[in-house]
Amino acid sequence: METIRELITNEPLGTWLAALLTIIVYSYLLGDNPLYRLAEHLFVGSAVGYAAVVAWHSVLMPRLIIPLAQDPYRNWPLFIPLALGFLLLTKAKASWAWLGNSAVAFILGVGVAVAIGGALFGSLLPQLKATIVSLNPAHYPQRGWAGVRDALIIIVGTISTLLYFYFTTGGEGKLAKVRIGIGRLFILVTFGAIFANTVMSRISLLIGRVRFLMEVVRSLGG
Repeated sequence: METIRELITNEPLGTWLAALLTIIVYSYLLGDNPLYRLAEHLFVGSAVGYAAVVAWHSVLMPRLIIPLAQDPYRNWPLFIPLALGFLLLTKAKASWAWLGNSAVAFILGVGVAVAIGGALFGSLLPQLKATIVSLNPAHYPQRGWAGVRDALIIIVGTISTLLYFYFTTGGEGKLAKVRIGIGRLFILVTFGAIFANTVMSRISLLIGRVRFLMEVVRSLGG
């Protein structure tokens, strides 16, 4: 990986352009302005162009066009996504947009199925499995009762958070207030940790860009 000084030496134009765009993006701190909107449009346009090139060279060519060109009879099922792709292009014209409804419905159906499967097998079931922990100190030879304490926190946190969203207890007794309070506490701690992690990652990005600008400015003095 090249250092910033090596980038300045090998690619001076790209490095100075990156520094200029960084300053333009940070100009949004002073308020919305035309330069910031120009940088925003450049970013969106370059991202779309990059995604289009990657889709063409990594998906369409090797997985669709080349197999159909080599052996269309054996790879005839590939004509189905090809037809759906052409139907999706009809969405560009309002009078033909209805032709692409079947392609959109297929994309949404597959997307929902993948999302549900990912949430079930990637989040819910692993979380349930992680909640099933032992309260026997013998199962934590290195930590002992500290391991039991952590296991209790996992169990209480999971159960109280689930009960917090259970609204059919039939009244607000002392027990209901306790489980609501504990569940709210765990939720607040979790949201606070997520927010703190997000802030730390953004600060790390800011430090990286500021360091990049300082190196670029320092290169002016040789």
